[in-house]
Amino acid sequence: MITESKTGKIVALRDLWKAAIKVNASVAMWRLPASSSVHFLVDFSNTPAKGRLNLQTKEPGFAVSPFLSPEDNESIYLKADLHMTFVGSGDKIEESQNVPASFWSIVNGQKESASIPYHLNIRPDTKISGEKDHFIRMVKNGIRAIECGEFAKVVMARTLDEPLIKNFDIVDQFCRLEKAHPAAFINLVSIPGRGTWIGASPELLVETLGNRNFRTVSLAGTQPFPEDGDLKDAAWNQKEIEEQAMVSRYVIEQFKTIRLREFEESGPRTVRAGSMIHLKTEYMVDMENTNFPELGTVMLHLLHPTSSVCGMPKFPALQFIVANEHLNREFYSGFLGPVNINGNTQLYVNLRCMQILRTRAVMYAGAGITHDSDPEKEWDETALKCQTLLDVMNRDS
Repeated sequence: MITESKTGKIVALRDLWKAAIKVNASVAMWRLPASSSVHFLVDFSNTPAKGRLNLQTKEPGFAVSPFLSPEDNESIYLKADLHMTFVGSGDKIEESQNVPASFWSIVNGQKESASIPYHLNIRPDTKISGEKDHFIRMVKNGIRAIECGEFAKVVMARTLDEPLIKNFDIVDQFCRLEKAHPAAFINLVSIPGRGTWIGASPELLVETLGNRNFRTVSLAGTQPFPEDGDLKDAAWNQKEIEEQAMVSRYVIEQFKTIRLREFEESGPRTVRAGSMIHLKTEYMVDMENTNFPELGTVMLHLLHPTSSVCGMPKFPALQFIVANEHLNREFYSGFLGPVNINGNTQLYVNLRCMQILRTRAVMYAGAGITHDSDPEKEWDETALKCQTLLDVMNRDS
């Protein structure tokens, strides 16, 4: 247990984090949208489980899946050996399953230090993916492929490298994101051999509340948040409306695949995500009335990767991405989130994220390309998405 002298939330999170990294454990921290509760989870096993997810049978934990996951077998699962919920400013609820006795001694015995450790990952060189000329060329190639009828939409991604600020504190970065993005899914994951990722995702992939309700969304179209702050006056052009409609059709097509007709659809409506706004449509299913308790698992494997991060139709768009992007997306545009925590599962598309390396952060951003795309504007859209993280990362306080 954490001693009473260390009751502040951020101090407690730092102590827990440093101890978990010291024993080479896997760690996940998150805060759900519109929530004040921060969750801290540790998997003490030497190697976290990997494989296809079944949301009905998984013990409580946290899932992280890459963009490319053949047969959905590459998902990493952190089991909740320790799960703590910090409510408000510091009150905490602890649920422990398999915590080594020495862990609490390490937590309480640490001295204050400016250095906050995290797991590192040696990633392939992706310098080309951050070059504007390369991105513009990709977009032009994508537009030509669309005009030739290969697919209707493709999502092209690129990276941006940014030096870490002096005395970089990964836990402080999480808390900054939490304050800056109250409507996003704030997440921080550190896994031995796979590195450390942090992000603020606006896009729900799959949510199941017990065996009762299922929810997913379609999210597309990007604009800067209006200067006057009035969402109802946002104007969307044809390209953005069409892009969001494609993502919505993709969700409905998956419902049709499993012959599910009993769903509620609401939207599209304009929503804010940090310094940007998007078009969003929500889909709800009553799993009890439809007698479909396994719907979450079925839809997870049908939806990922979604049209919003891959394209339509999925497989020709995916082939184009692999052939042209020259980027290992790793966990970017995969999915992550808590599974069966308090009986609920909330998995989000891993957007607005960055990988933290020894001296720099690598940010990932993508743009949906259709026949109406303008390459320069698509580049500007990815820059705007990166700025969401840069604004928080480089803030003085």
